[in-house]
Amino acid sequence: MNREIIYINGHDLDIDTVVKAVSDKNVEVRLADSAREFCTQTRNQINQWLTGDAPVVYGINTGLGNMKDTALSPEEHIRWNKTIPYPHAVNIGNPLDENITRATLLIRANVLARGYSAVRPALIDRYLAIFNSGVSPVMHELGSTGLSDLAPLAEMAMFIAGFKESEAYYEGEIINAQEAFKKAGLDETFEFECKEVLATMNGSTVTQANSVLSYDKFEKLFDIICREMKEKDEALYQSMANTMEFMRFNLNKENNVTCDNPTLFDDQNGGFEPVMGCNCSNTQIGYVMDLVPVISSDIAKFICKNCTDEAVEKTANIINLIDQLAIPATADNIATKAGQEDHVEFSYGAARKARKATELLEVIMA
Repeated sequence: MNREIIYINGHDLDIDTVVKAVSDKNVEVRLADSAREFCTQTRNQINQWLTGDAPVVYGINTGLGNMKDTALSPEEHIRWNKTIPYPHAVNIGNPLDENITRATLLIRANVLARGYSAVRPALIDRYLAIFNSGVSPVMHELGSTGLSDLAPLAEMAMFIAGFKESEAYYEGEIINAQEAFKKAGLDETFEFECKEVLATMNGSTVTQANSVLSYDKFEKLFDIICREMKEKDEALYQSMANTMEFMRFNLNKENNVTCDNPTLFDDQNGGFEPVMGCNCSNTQIGYVMDLVPVISSDIAKFICKNCTDEAVEKTANIINLIDQLAIPATADNIATKAGQEDHVEFSYGAARKARKATELLEVIMA
């Protein structure tokens, strides 16, 4: 059977395409030629900066953190890439749902396909080869402060590279990543070059993947009840429908937003300049995902108005749980790193709460 081909370019990946690609084994995702060309151009700029006469560019020909002013050679970067993920991959808790980690692979590949992260097309091809083979990373659900998805994405970096400690979902099992790659006919290891570990780890793609899949499920539940709601309380229905449209717009936009540091932009002189100022915290997605438990609570209460007393009694505790989840995670924004990171809005937590609220709403609707 011929597989349906979907091309990504970093600019038009939407919720429906993510859901289809994640769930349909007959879909194959490839990098669009236009995106490959632009990625090659920005990567060539990185290669120029790795020469001896290049300016100091953070994270490209320097180290990170305390080593941000220390120059590193390309060879040193390759060696360092084998160690960077370890101190960050400190997640605990249960493994994330396989569909979330699979969606993370796809959305991150699309983010890199924009070209501004300046990774090699070969790295994006590695992401997509893994995605198309049905192998998915095992990443654990807890570990980030909320600024970004640093801890789970560090686990994904180790997985992409085939570190011996990494695990994978493959054919319904959790097995060693190298073993999964071998069974799927892929190279067991992949060597990151300069900036590529940074571009893989520095972003909010796990939050985005969880949010996209949670929203899709939530929207389907809303569609089931919307006709009855429109008939009995049109004002409530219209308010919810408008909010859902706003949420979908923001999620689709964020599927196609560059989120790592530094990024490269046209310098108007035939080259590219590095720009610091990434959006790795997914603030606006945290805001909209905080709305999911709120709307879920209203839908649950609307349903109970039209149920028997016995049904209401059975669902009261569930509604109470949804109401607790409706307390916004993003209100708990804090500063970290002695104020260097001045707004940590916990969008990752908002996405997790939205998923739980949607699951509880599904129970009530059942």
